[in-house]
Amino acid sequence: MKKRFSILLLSGLLLSCSEGEKQPLANPTQIDKYFPLKDFVEEQIDRLDGQKIDKVSMINGEEQLSEVVLDKEAWRKELDIFIQSDINKAANAAAYETAEEGNILVHRLKDGAEGSIKLIEVSYVEGTERVSKIHFESAEDNFFYQSSAEGVLEMNELGELDQYEVAGTQKVWFLNPNKIKVKGVVKD
Repeated sequence: MKKRFSILLLSGLLLSCSEGEKQPLANPTQIDKYFPLKDFVEEQIDRLDGQKIDKVSMINGEEQLSEVVLDKEAWRKELDIFIQSDINKAANAAAYETAEEGNILVHRLKDGAEGSIKLIEVSYVEGTERVSKIHFESAEDNFFYQSSAEGVLEMNELGELDQYEVAGTQKVWFLNPNKIKVKGVVKD
C-alpha cells in the first residue's frame, strides 16, 4: 500500500511538473494577420524614452507650441491613438482587405464590415522591410456622436520615429465640434 501511494504521489508530481512547463495559452482575442501596429509603436516608445520633442497642438484653432521631454509613460499617452488603431483583433479577422501597392501595404475595411479603423497604410523603404511611414484613418458615427481621426508616423533613416501628426474632429449631439491637431518632431 505504501509503495502504491509513493508511485501515485511520484506520478502526480511528474504530471504537475510537466503541466507547469507548458506554454501559456495565447490571447484568443489577438490575431497575427495584419501589420502589428501596437507592437511597432511599443518598440518605438522603448527607443524614445527621454527624448525631447517640439510639439504643436491646435485645439479649435488655438495653437500652442511647446518643447518637452517625454518618458515612456508620456510617450505611451502621446501615441496611444496609434496603439488603439491596431486591427489585430479576432473580431477583425475577415473585416479588412489587404493589398500591396508598390512599397505600400494597405489594410482597408471591407464594404459592409463594421469597424472604426477604415484604413492603415504602411510604407516601406524601397527594396527593404524597414518602415518609413504609417498612416491610419478612423471614423465613428452614431445618433449621438461623430468622430474622425487621421494619424501619421514618419520614421528616419534608422527606422526610428522622426515625427508624428494626429488630426481629429469630435462632435457630440447638440454641441459644437471639437477640432484637434497635434504634431510632434523628435529632436536629436
